Amino acid sequence: MQNKDVVEGEATELSGEFIEGLEETGTFNLIEVEKDANLEQDLVRDETTFDAARRGLIIPEGFHEKAMDKIVQLRTGVIQDTLGYLGETYGEQMDQEEMQELTTGMERMETWQDEMAPEEGASITLLINEGDQAAPMVRGTLRGVVDTFNQKAMGVEESAIAIDSQSLAGINLEAVDYYLPGFIAAFIMTNGIIGVTSTVTEYKRNGVLKRLAATPLTKLRWILANITQQTILAFLLTALMILIGLIFFNVRAYPGFYAVGFIIIGAVTFSAIGMVLGGFIKDVEAASGAGNAIAFPMMFLSGAFWSLEMMPGYLQTIAEVLPLYHFHQGLIKIMILGAPAEALSHLVLILVFAVIFISLAFKMTRWKEL
Repeated sequence: MQNKDVVEGEATELSGEFIEGLEETGTFNLIEVEKDANLEQDLVRDETTFDAARRGLIIPEGFHEKAMDKIVQLRTGVIQDTLGYLGETYGEQMDQEEMQELTTGMERMETWQDEMAPEEGASITLLINEGDQAAPMVRGTLRGVVDTFNQKAMGVEESAIAIDSQSLAGINLEAVDYYLPGFIAAFIMTNGIIGVTSTVTEYKRNGVLKRLAATPLTKLRWILANITQQTILAFLLTALMILIGLIFFNVRAYPGFYAVGFIIIGAVTFSAIGMVLGGFIKDVEAASGAGNAIAFPMMFLSGAFWSLEMMPGYLQTIAEVLPLYHFHQGLIKIMILGAPAEALSHLVLILVFAVIFISLAFKMTRWKEL
């Protein structure tokens, strides 16, 4: 947030009160920047990517003065309408002198309104990213603050402050680019948890695993072979999905070297989760139900399809312990923000999840009972 309406180092009265109104909502986490800073440049990482802080709010210079002038104009209009109403209602009861004074007062009000007050009031500028899923919620909340500020702080019903919503310049990505990481994450997770679980239980039912148990193949090699197979399959299908995006939707946020590695590790992790479920579920129908019961809540709580900021705080806390959340956030930071270093923490957590679930798969798979 940048307040340019400052006099001698202090915020003007109305700009200060407006900022207090934003803080009182408890919705915004305001980080104030200097008056002379280039806020748009601070939000832009380079010509094509943006920093994690994707939203900016600018209170322009002259905010207080323009808002006060607009208030005067609006209040003058109210007085003028009131005088007109009095003239229409009680005109017959007034003598000529009273009627002349009323008419003169209305004319003076109209002249003063035209000469002294501008047609346009103050405005604030909201800088948003077109792909920001929470942008409508941010605009709506900001609109509520403006309406409350107009009605309570200034005592007028018509808005004296406007919101000028602008997209940050310099980015070449479309909405489909921002959804692509979510689609990739959800697809790989679904393929790993639901697909692998069903495949393993089907092997149990048709007796394939009993025959494998009689061979020199070890349990660990069989588990790793299945994870590798499903990882390659998931990677190839993901590549096909990206290719379709490139051909039909002109996707620009296609994965680079770091994203490819991240996708492979994610596929390993979710295939390992499928191996864990397949290790102790024997019925194919039960396996499908268990896989769906885990995959779909994770899909909707991870932020892959809509912003976590729209969810209650306790759901956001739950989301942050799910592997899909870290997988999706890592892809966002690599593919959209162009910041592989910021995805390192998510990469480490995904690797931890992979080790944990591969170990659990080894423990849950009883080779001798297959």
